[in-house]
Amino acid sequence: MKIGMMSLWNAANGPSIHAEFVGREWIKSGHSLVVFSARKHPDFRPTQQEDEDFVIRHFDVSEIFPLTKADSFEPTPLLEEDYEVFVAQNVERLPTKELLDVFPKIKEKAITVLVVHEGFPPKDPLFYKFNWDAIVCFDQRYRDFLVRFFPKDIIHIIPYPCHPLKVGDKKGARRKLGLPLDDKIVFSFGFSLEEIKEVLPALGVLKKEHPFKYLIIANPESKLEHRELRKWEEKYDFMDVRIKALSLDALYDYLHACDVLLIPKESSKHRAVISSTVCQTLGSGCPILFHDSNYVELHGNEIVKYRDIDDMKLKLVDLFDGEFDVEKTKSYLRENNASRVADRFIQLFEKVREERRSGSERIW
Repeated sequence: MKIGMMSLWNAANGPSIHAEFVGREWIKSGHSLVVFSARKHPDFRPTQQEDEDFVIRHFDVSEIFPLTKADSFEPTPLLEEDYEVFVAQNVERLPTKELLDVFPKIKEKAITVLVVHEGFPPKDPLFYKFNWDAIVCFDQRYRDFLVRFFPKDIIHIIPYPCHPLKVGDKKGARRKLGLPLDDKIVFSFGFSLEEIKEVLPALGVLKKEHPFKYLIIANPESKLEHRELRKWEEKYDFMDVRIKALSLDALYDYLHACDVLLIPKESSKHRAVISSTVCQTLGSGCPILFHDSNYVELHGNEIVKYRDIDDMKLKLVDLFDGEFDVEKTKSYLRENNASRVADRFIQLFEKVREERRSGSERIW
């Protein structure tokens, strides 16, 4: 099957992670893929992963609020590349107007599928103008608001893909990364300053009775955070702050080296949200300690949730003592790994293509 996908790519954000996980699995299964992506975008935080030959960067975006506006957009790749399925990821933050202008031409040669990352009805009226053959969302919470705007029979639930299980050698990873071999190490990345600021005092208290290192990695693009992080590093002697972009392989090296991935994320004001970070990192086998928020309300005991700061400290001690059953993670990954999810997309593409060929395409 020949697939074209418009999305951020090799960027540290949820739509890119989703696109990469399913896209690379499609290629492994023998399908062809061309990716239409941005040269510049507010959400594009590079991961230092080199683009594959099938990635075409042909538009620039500098503004996404209140509406996404493209600085430049070259439609030729969308019109001339050979594909029979067109997938758009997080269309609200793509050049919506420009894509809508060429959408009739895209529909002439391909079935069209939207993957919804938006956890609420977008404000851009153009979002509702596309005549998609199918819409994919991650769970019932997304579907509940989408059915208010799109025909319910074109909306399909396919869970967000997870990295497959890839365990590593802890001491080997620590040697590679220059980390202490015998210390307990707590790891955070992809955070906001407020999230980290909230937990630091409690971690400082915990460290007195249960020594550990707190390793924090910040993306070089988040320049405003660096000075504050360095100040905290001077104040808290257990902190190790590193400023670097993380490819997926490098991220897994750090996860294999650490004892706990701490994600102190508060609930979103939006009902439909997930943690792409959990899906990205579960496959490492590193225990994930996540604040009990709506980002993980559909997750079970494949991760560990804490209610408040005191509970966080107790759960950290348990995890330091090895109180985590990685078999629960393995079971979850068997059902939600990227290969299985990518196959479900292919099954959907085949079904929709057959409906199009039989003349049962919906006009709305």
